[in-house]
Amino acid sequence: MYGLRYLQLFICVTFTGIAFFVGYLDLTVRNAIDAVAPALASYLLGLYGSLIIYRVFFHPLKAFPGPLSVKVSSIAFSARLLSLDAHKKVLALHQRHGDFVRVGSSDLSIIHPKAPDAIYGKGSKCTKADWYDLTLPMTSMQTTRKRAEHDKRRRVWGRAFNDLRGYEERVTIFQDQLLAIISAADRKPVNITELYHQFSFDVMGDLAFGASFNMLQSSDYCCELLDKRLKTKVNTPNITSFLVEPWLDKQPLGYDLNVLQGDSQLIIVAGSDTTASTLTNLFYELARKPDLVSKIRDELQPLIKQGGDISDQKLQTLNLLTGVINETLRLHPPVLALQRKTPREGLTIGETYIPGDITVWCPQYVVGRSEKVYADAAHFRPERWYAQRDMIKEASAYAPFSLGTYNCIGKNLALMILRTTLVRVILKYDISFATDEEELAFEDRAKTQFNTLPGQLNLTFHKRSPE
Repeated sequence: MYGLRYLQLFICVTFTGIAFFVGYLDLTVRNAIDAVAPALASYLLGLYGSLIIYRVFFHPLKAFPGPLSVKVSSIAFSARLLSLDAHKKVLALHQRHGDFVRVGSSDLSIIHPKAPDAIYGKGSKCTKADWYDLTLPMTSMQTTRKRAEHDKRRRVWGRAFNDLRGYEERVTIFQDQLLAIISAADRKPVNITELYHQFSFDVMGDLAFGASFNMLQSSDYCCELLDKRLKTKVNTPNITSFLVEPWLDKQPLGYDLNVLQGDSQLIIVAGSDTTASTLTNLFYELARKPDLVSKIRDELQPLIKQGGDISDQKLQTLNLLTGVINETLRLHPPVLALQRKTPREGLTIGETYIPGDITVWCPQYVVGRSEKVYADAAHFRPERWYAQRDMIKEASAYAPFSLGTYNCIGKNLALMILRTTLVRVILKYDISFATDEEELAFEDRAKTQFNTLPGQLNLTFHKRSPE
């Protein structure tokens, strides 16, 4: 967080030195620069020379494999990601170097089957890494690094997710809009990447602030909505109701305002991007496997015969539906990795000791494709989650919502939206790729920032005949 200050200080010292030689020794600017340059060059050579020698030959991670350039500087790894394909680059590094790969001067990417639980699990002593200071001074529950403060914020958030039944009714409104758009397309190609993005933002806008972004209706941000919400009393509670409750009669300032603004962005970004991404990947997999769609419909028949709407509570009992969603999250996790810092005494994973104060992360995209964790890992096999559980060799490695104390508090809400949306769409429509090229090109179009964002996917929807 102080890199810019160091640069400013260096520039200030440089110009001060030049000004001293010009003002007090009557040198020309050119001669002053010539006089200052050797000292600056010696300083930089000593600084960076010693850093390079230390990081390559004496650093606690010196024995871990990885490209030489990333051992020297973390910038080298970032420079590899200009195409926003971190998931592919990290996969390639692990395929070449194994379960433990050095991806920065003090950074390790780890895909050992025991790593997710050791790093993120309930008993882990790892803490949130420096990366979480990125949004300072604005903070959210997610970016809060102090455990006590995080737990305090999480208790407030928890009240908003105790009962999802009211949220399910509100999601239905936007699912109706979604189905209307599909119907209006009348078998013409639909860009579902964009459509599900609009749908998810509208849903989270309503659930968070009680005000949709109206993206499904008008292709239409969060601090402004927060300001409105602070000034408005509502009859129907939403997620923000619990967050702003202590501030209904006064205006939050300073740190408190930064926290509320951070949380308002967390609701939208964490809830919308990840849900939209998973919905898109989910329907991509269903378009590839029409037989799965038929089997899910068959699984739904006993519920349909009971009459009435199919609630999410009932959908949670369906093995194949759950397996399809889990398998999508395994192969297409919406977040590449979450950074943690090892405790001062270090951490042992398997037989490998990792020194203390090292940034570690487990890329779920790579873990999900590991044969050490999943049998037949490259293939979409929903049955591994219910009928063939021996295909899962290490259950604790499955962590698309993270694990332990810092796991995703909105997990159940996200799964509810995924289940009910999937079911409502496939009960009305058959799904297919708009062109043969769509299936081949889709995965290559994915981009990874913090979230993994799917590329454009065009599907056609054919209305089913009443049975």
